[in-house]
This record gives sequence, structure tokens and C-alpha cells, in this order.
Amino acid sequence: MEHYFFDLHFDGEQVVDEDGVDHFDVGSAVYYGQRIADKIGRDSDYRSLTVHVRTFEGPVLAIVAASAGRGYEQLALIGR
Repeated sequence: MEHYFFDLHFDGEQVVDEDGVDHFDVGSAVYYGQRIADKIGRDSDYRSLTVHVRTFEGPVLAIVAASAGRGYEQLALIGR
């Protein structure tokens, strides 16, 4: 298992993940990063949010944004 970190970037700000989480492979870590982006991206204030997936010593492996479906979900909720 490898240890991955998930840094949050939004509106020119950055929150560095200092704890990280163990995952079996890169795919699992990227999926986890997508779940983070989708969960936080539900809030309209964080539409510019990206999650940078990285290892401790390695470069950024992936940059993940909230799914397009989350934006449609927000519009549907507003329309009710």
C-alpha cells in the first residue's frame, strides 16, 4: 500500500493535506480524490475546487475537479 495526500486548491488558496490516506494503487487514490471533490463541490462557493493527488515525495499524480453532474444537481435543487 502507498500513502497518498489530497491537497485542496480553490480561489487561489491551498490547503495541504498533512495526514494522507493509504490506498492500494493510484486508481484508488484518484477515485478517493474525486469523491472529495464531489462532496465539497456540492457547496456553490467551491465550484473552483480542485483536489491534487500526490505521494509524499512524488509529483502531483492527478488534479481532480468536481463532476459536472454536481453542477446539474445544484441547479435542480435551486429550481425546487
